[in-house]
Amino acid sequence: MSTQIVGLHESVLESLPGGLIVVDLEGSVLVLNRSAQKILGIDNVLLQYNSCRSVFAGQPELVDILLGAAKTLEQVNRKEVYVNNAKGERLLLGYGTLVFRDNENKPIGVGITFQDITKFVPLPLNVQFISLVNRYFMPFAVLMVTTALIWGLAEKWEKYTAAGILAGVVAFNYFMGWHSKRIPEGQAGLKRLHIPINFIALGVMVYFLGTLWGPMWLLFLLTPLAASLYAGRLTTVIVAVLSAGVLLGIYYQRGLTGTIGWVQVCLHAVFIVFVSLFVNSLAGLVSRVRR
Repeated sequence: MSTQIVGLHESVLESLPGGLIVVDLEGSVLVLNRSAQKILGIDNVLLQYNSCRSVFAGQPELVDILLGAAKTLEQVNRKEVYVNNAKGERLLLGYGTLVFRDNENKPIGVGITFQDITKFVPLPLNVQFISLVNRYFMPFAVLMVTTALIWGLAEKWEKYTAAGILAGVVAFNYFMGWHSKRIPEGQAGLKRLHIPINFIALGVMVYFLGTLWGPMWLLFLLTPLAASLYAGRLTTVIVAVLSAGVLLGIYYQRGLTGTIGWVQVCLHAVFIVFVSLFVNSLAGLVSRVRR
């Protein structure tokens, strides 16, 4: 009978849809069910009675939760934590902690139950906006520069330089989009680089190719439009005005003459500012509605 009960207990643990980890008060792993192994990407190996620090070396967040529960003996529920699985994929886990006691009500161990809720939690809006920039703006930039390289009248060295810059900025933007999705809560540093790197790169390409290929000025829209999607109002204004001012400066340095030409360029500059503020207002409206 006892053998059947033990078998039943093991079957229950292995049949749980969520992950379950149990450790004793010293942090040795006592239970690691099949769902926990699958979520964390741990192979079927004998992990019982090993220190949780060694078993979950790749998930230090879980170690902190387990050892913290063993120290405080407090149960929590409906909490969330980001961890990496064995493949390096970033997961968002919904979890709760358990405290186990013997017949005399003395604590003998703690546990954590968890589910992978990554796919049920939408990415932050700024991450989604960065993905939109990469989806629509980068192909447009590639198309614009490619046409200028083929039919523009710039010097050969200017074309080669612009092509190299284009390859670099496209690689950076797609890397940033990938990194933001993989670690959405840890991309503040890269986001600070997004605007200046794109501003400088696109500005240099317009300088080399713009005065000899009219539509190139549209590249100066991309950085302020990207900023307007996920940055604040003040940042959007600063980036848009800087973009407009640099555009005017490029045409001045390149020797643009004639009233009609300058009126057209000034209208381009004003358009950059106004359309950026418009998109920023739309992004703010989306953010408020989502809340």
